[in-house]
Amino acid sequence: MKNKKLLLCLSAIILPSFLIPFALLNFTDNSAPFPEDFYLGVTASGSVTEAFRLIDKVKDFTNLIVITELEVTTNKTSLDAVADYAYKAGLNFFVYMIYPSPNTQFNYDPFKWAAEAKSKYGDQFMGYYLWDEPGGHQLDLGNFRQFDTTTMPSNYRDAANTFVYYLYIQMRDFIKIDKLATSDYGLYWYDYEAGYDVVFCHFAWNHSREVHIALCRGAAEMHNKTWGAIITWTYEDPPYIESPAKVYEDMVTAYQAGAKYVIIFNYPQTGPYGLLTEEYFDVIKEFKKYVSQNPQNATSNTAKIAYVVPDNYGWGFRSPNDKIWGVWNADDKSQTIWNDISNLTQTYGCNFDIIYGSPWTRLFSKFHYDNLIWWDENQSALKPHP
Repeated sequence: MKNKKLLLCLSAIILPSFLIPFALLNFTDNSAPFPEDFYLGVTASGSVTEAFRLIDKVKDFTNLIVITELEVTTNKTSLDAVADYAYKAGLNFFVYMIYPSPNTQFNYDPFKWAAEAKSKYGDQFMGYYLWDEPGGHQLDLGNFRQFDTTTMPSNYRDAANTFVYYLYIQMRDFIKIDKLATSDYGLYWYDYEAGYDVVFCHFAWNHSREVHIALCRGAAEMHNKTWGAIITWTYEDPPYIESPAKVYEDMVTAYQAGAKYVIIFNYPQTGPYGLLTEEYFDVIKEFKKYVSQNPQNATSNTAKIAYVVPDNYGWGFRSPNDKIWGVWNADDKSQTIWNDISNLTQTYGCNFDIIYGSPWTRLFSKFHYDNLIWWDENQSALKPHP
């Protein structure tokens, strides 16, 4: 069954890099163009000098760098230096940003800097990567949660409204600054509701790639936004990230599913280029060659199928017992939805989306999907809605 899911996600793909050692691959086509509006990159999590070194390393086979080190992004001299270097190297870039506070001191105005950056760097400055994992923090009651059990919402709708409102409050001054991006591993729908333009869904741990693609792509589709994938930790100890072969497989899966951004989370600084070693750079080069030779479809969900879960159902989708909005235990719907989604991933692989049954979904989903499968409305859970 696992092989069936892999086939559905990677249909019509030949992966020659798995058949021979990576060291023997011949990377000669680094100058081949990327598909239009597709971005491949890594995060730069080190000092200015380390960022320079990483940019020099990847500039010939990526087109995106995400500057994530706060010691760089909160200091204008350091940020200008790295942004200038990325720009001259021909790379597009996002800049990690949080709201200035007494705990995080900036020596410049980030709003003014962004306006000047658009003039200085043009479209190569893609916007701010604002905050990080807002949905994940809510689900797991992390430091950046919007509410917890001490400010308990009265119901799921109240929870959804509270999450979106307070996240928006912390984003609103940035919303006028080109794209706002973040990465997350849950509640993607509500990230877009709050105002994000791009969400990078996590390919991490043992989480289902199919489910996270369905959730993030469905949310982006219904909000007319874009989405991407960020390949991050699988282990809490070295080597942290999955094997080079698995990274390559994940990159191809995301690309074939329609992700407009494929990023590798390159942290911590365990070597001269961060977390990544030559074996990982080899598979990034191989993937770059792959995308230059294979046009990207907008989505792998060509049958336009969406599974519709209850409105305001802020469930984590990681297990049948996952929390709802981080404050409620799984309810009487959770097991049914879990079973349905498990069946859908076995049947369709990456070729379906998950959306929420809000009133406007009922009005506008027909413009996005041909086949809606409703979780339950006093009918068989998998009976298409008329």
